[in-house]
Formats: sequence, structure tokens, C-alpha cells
Amino acid sequence: MNPFGLAARNVFRNGRRTSLNAIAIGVGVAIMFICLGWVQGYRTYIYRAVISYQTGAAQLLRRGYEAQAPRLPLDLTIPGYQALRERILRLPGVLGASGRIDFAARIASPRGSVRMLGQGIDAPAEAGVTVLSRKIVRGSYLDGSPGILLGAGMARKLGVAPGSVIFVYATDRYGVVNSIALVLRGVFSFGYGAMDDSLAYVDLASAQELLGLGDEVTRIVLAGPRTQEVEDSARAFAASLAAPGAAAGTVAGTVAGTVAGAAAGAAAGAAPSPEGKPYPSVEAYGWRQFAQATVSGVRADTGSFYVIAVILFALIIAGILNSMSMSVHERHRELATLRALGLRQRGVRRLILYESTWLAALGVAGGFLVAAPIAAWLGLKGVDISAYMPRDFPIPFGEIYHADYRAWHALLSAALGIGASLAGSL
Repeated sequence: MNPFGLAARNVFRNGRRTSLNAIAIGVGVAIMFICLGWVQGYRTYIYRAVISYQTGAAQLLRRGYEAQAPRLPLDLTIPGYQALRERILRLPGVLGASGRIDFAARIASPRGSVRMLGQGIDAPAEAGVTVLSRKIVRGSYLDGSPGILLGAGMARKLGVAPGSVIFVYATDRYGVVNSIALVLRGVFSFGYGAMDDSLAYVDLASAQELLGLGDEVTRIVLAGPRTQEVEDSARAFAASLAAPGAAAGTVAGTVAGTVAGAAAGAAAGAAPSPEGKPYPSVEAYGWRQFAQATVSGVRADTGSFYVIAVILFALIIAGILNSMSMSVHERHRELATLRALGLRQRGVRRLILYESTWLAALGVAGGFLVAAPIAAWLGLKGVDISAYMPRDFPIPFGEIYHADYRAWHALLSAALGIGASLAGSL
């Protein structure tokens, strides 16, 4: 008789033993698969939140700005923003580019004043880079006209509502304290206190007027579906601006929308710069540069999750090993009879391994059958965690958490289930 068929008959002949072993394998596979997707979702979710809330996929800054960033320097700006943005949007993988100006501000209302981090934003462009435009809870987003946006908590503290006039004070690039009166257009809420209570968004034109800047920004934030491609394009573009001959003159577009075209355009005098001076050195940074603490925290957390998952699965494997071992010992007489009938020891081993393969197949199939609806619910519907996250949690977690399942999660879970079954038989 076919040994594989004989093994199948032995497996299905003893329903109780088969059920217990298959259930043990299936539970292990299901738990491992669900845990892997949950941990992957944690990493994906936080990284995506950081990118979409603030950092974008990559950023362009003047060389040396990061070293001086704590003082929010206004003497290290990127000139010719509008023309530069048109060229950036032609880069491979880049779907959005928004200029920003970071500055220290004092926001005043009749109730009092507070010091905050001000950000001048190119509002229409920012809507395609971050989620700010979708986080307005009262009033409206900036529509291109002068205005300011405040977080919900700060609006309550200052006693203002959409339509109120707010005074913004800031020191310009020449050391002069200027002020400007702006209408509060909207109130936003990220659900993340570190941003809601410390950021004020001002339309770019008003920020440039307040700070004595022309068509300049302190950073340009880039967005695109593939962060690595955006980062690579940004680095190539920054290098092209530093190419010999990249000076003032005309504002030529990027040739054929490629990085090579950007370099060619720069070499032909495409970089915009006032008064014919060489274009200042610009550096490109990936989003991780601005979220190092978050990335380190996520790596530590996911490492801990994986350790817990491995320990849990090890306990399950111990149960599987014990169950498989006992099932073989219980059949001592049966196996001895097969040996007496002439079945070689190699044949006995092969028969037991075939039976283990059948058990593993049943267990893996059952495990995925149980895990599939749970994984689908966690991946598609997600879990509302807004009520459980403290406002001072150091990561913009958002509201709905989704698990993220990959093909290798299923392959690894199945391999571990099959490996545990075969190990038990051996």
C-alpha cells in the first residue's frame, strides 16, 4: 500500500488523537500569524502616522540648518521657493511638495498670550503632503487668504473661536520684533497633545511678511507613496543644485521629469537664485532623520513583542512535542507488529513522518481558518484606540489601529507549525 495513503488512514482512524494534535498545531499557527500581523501593523501604523502628520517622506533644508535647528534660524533659508517647487514636483515618485517656515511665535488674544512654535505653510500644497486639512474640527482650513490655525486645547486656553482676531508676534531675520493680526480660520485636533498644544499654522504669505522673508522657506516637505523613492529623488535633486554652474539666471524646468533631467537643468543654470549668486547648498533628509526617537522606540517595542510571541509559541510547541511524542509511544505495540511483519525501521520512521505531515496540514489549515476572520477584522475594520491613548503619549497614534499582514507572516506561521509537528515525531 502507498505509505502516504497508509499514513492518512492511520491519522483519520484515531479521531481523538488527531483532533488534539491538530488543534494544538492550529492554535499555535493562528496565534503566531495574528501576532506577526499585529506587530507589523504597530510599526507600519506609527511610521505612517509620523510621515502623514508632520515629516512627509523627505525634506529639503539648507546645509547646516539641522545643526542650528534649535534656534530656528531664519538666515538659513531656501530661496526661490515657488520655482523650485515646480521642479520638485517633476521628480520621480514625488506627488506633493510644501514649503514651510519654522519660527518662534507669541500668540496673543484678549485673554492672554502664549509662546508657541509657529509654522508658515503653503496651505494648498500642505493639503497634499500631511493630514492637517483633514483634522479641522471647527471652522475651515486655510484657503489661501491670510489666517491662522490653532489646536483645540490652545483655542480654549486663549478663549478664541473661528473668526476671532489673533495677534502674532515674532522676531524677523534682522532681529526686529514684528506683529501681524490674523483671523483664526480653523481649529485642528490631531488627538496628540504635543502637536495640538504647541503648534500654530500661519499662511505662508503672512509668515513671510511677518519675518521679513521674500519667496523663501526654511524647509520643503515632499510626499509620495514610496518613501524610499522620494528620498532618493530628493537626494539626487539636492546634489543637482550643488553641481558646477548651478547659478542664477533662468528658472528652467526639470527635463523629462527625471532626476538626471534635474541635474542637467541645474548644470545649465536652472537653479533659481537672486542677483545671480550661486544657489546655496541644500541637503535632503529622509523622514527618519526627524523621527529618530520614534524609530528607536518602535524598534524596541516591536523587539519586545517578537520576544513575547516567540516565548508564547515556544510554550505551544512544547505542548505539540509532548502530544506528538505521546501519540507515538501509545502505538508501541502497533509499530512493533509492523516491524515483525517485515517493515524496516526506515519505513517506520517514514510512516510516522508522513502522519506528522498530515497532522501538520490539518493543523495549519485549521489555524488559518480560525485566524482569517480575526486578521481580516484587525486589518480592515481595525480597533478604535482613541479612548485608551493618553494625550501625552509621545507618538501621534491617531484613532483607528489596523494590523498589517504580509505573505511572509503566513509562510512563517505555516513553517513553524509544520516544523513543530515533524520535530515532535522525530
